Amino acid sequence: PVLQALRLLKKEGLIEDAPGRGVQVAPLDPDWVGQLYDVRGALDVLAARLAANAGASIDVGLIEQGRFISQSGDLKKIIDADMAFHHAVYAASGNKLIAETAGRYWMHLRRVMGAVHRWAHQRSSLWDEHLAIAQAINAGDAERASLLTEQHINRAKNNLVFQLRDQLAKDLTHKVA
Repeated sequence: PVLQALRLLKKEGLIEDAPGRGVQVAPLDPDWVGQLYDVRGALDVLAARLAANAGASIDVGLIEQGRFISQSGDLKKIIDADMAFHHAVYAASGNKLIAETAGRYWMHLRRVMGAVHRWAHQRSSLWDEHLAIAQAINAGDAERASLLTEQHINRAKNNLVFQLRDQLAKDLTHKVA
């Protein structure tokens, strides 16, 4: 069972061979993370547009709960709250394929979101962005909901890719020194 689990984790890109040491957690590659966010962005923008067009309502209590949880510093709960918001938008879209398709990437997104949420300065703006998206969906403004969602994902993507590249550069500097 352990070998089977390791094969599955390797297939999913979560671990990789570490010559002479067995396996290790696969590093977050900035280019791959950018591509992951491109796919996520397309799905999230579509979900927001469909939810607004359907006259759906997103519970803004999710945002208040997320803000509260963000103050706790509990990374797992923060990620769960962030995911709950996005899953609410997926459900509100009425298109089950969005959640199913996104589900394939959520294990990677959870890992990436862990990196995003480690930078505390992003937490409050993240929930402000979620609130604006929810308000646009609740108002039935599909264009605004789509635009805000696209901006939200692009900000997260750009910041995370920058942080990852910066960390890689620091790691290389430490190895050379």
